[in-house]
Amino acid sequence: MAFINTSVYSRTLDQRVPISLFLPTDRVSGHTRTPKAVIYFLHGKGQNNEDFQNYTAANRYAMENHVAMVYVNAPYSFYQDMACGYNYYTYITEELPDLLSKMFILPQGREHTFICGLSMGGYGALLLGLSRPDIYSACASFSGSLDMGAMLEAAKNNEEYKRIFSPAFGENLDFKDSADLFKLAENMAKLPEEEQSRVFVCCGKQDHNYFIYEQNQTFNNFAKNLNLANYKFMEWDGTHDYSFWDRAMLHSIAFFLKNSYDQKKIKLWRD
Repeated sequence: MAFINTSVYSRTLDQRVPISLFLPTDRVSGHTRTPKAVIYFLHGKGQNNEDFQNYTAANRYAMENHVAMVYVNAPYSFYQDMACGYNYYTYITEELPDLLSKMFILPQGREHTFICGLSMGGYGALLLGLSRPDIYSACASFSGSLDMGAMLEAAKNNEEYKRIFSPAFGENLDFKDSADLFKLAENMAKLPEEEQSRVFVCCGKQDHNYFIYEQNQTFNNFAKNLNLANYKFMEWDGTHDYSFWDRAMLHSIAFFLKNSYDQKKIKLWRD
């Protein structure tokens, strides 16, 4: 397996950007050189491209499924083309896949491309997955900040929150339809089934940090009544931490690849 921490020059961001990759391409017996899929992972607020792979078994799960992992770095961006910052949305959806395809052997095509993330990155994964189903065949949120409208409204009367959100959304915390997961889900549900991204959302029952559990309940109650082709929601005991997110990754890989990897792994743990 190859563990790569490097940087790429982004013309979109006009700077060198750190990025981490896991490539299972040196495995022997029964596997091609090209991974069967690539998963883009989006980190949370205050984290970076290295944290998730350092604190979870994500790369081992990816290795066992012959999947490549791309860990993106986009601090405090909320994965927007930021009001007072950089165009991370454009960088991740347009430029980064093209850069990586020129440097590494990665699977090409929508059907092999997935995106997931935690907290801020959970919001980002659904933002990108719902708005660009032409790029991502499935997306997943772990403990995501899914009701961004409610968060921005709360931030208007909270200086600490406002400092967090204003670089991405502007001093007035303007909330556009293009950033609203509820609007994006509603729009995607109007597409033919084969053109929609599959959507997986999970959250810990004890995750009340930034009222995350409540946000996920609100989104789930909305999304399950839409005409989404493939939508799945899971909750179990857990808080806003890597123990929860490690298991979330397990379920996401199974959801992305349409296999029973998570069930087999959990059975093994229990046995």
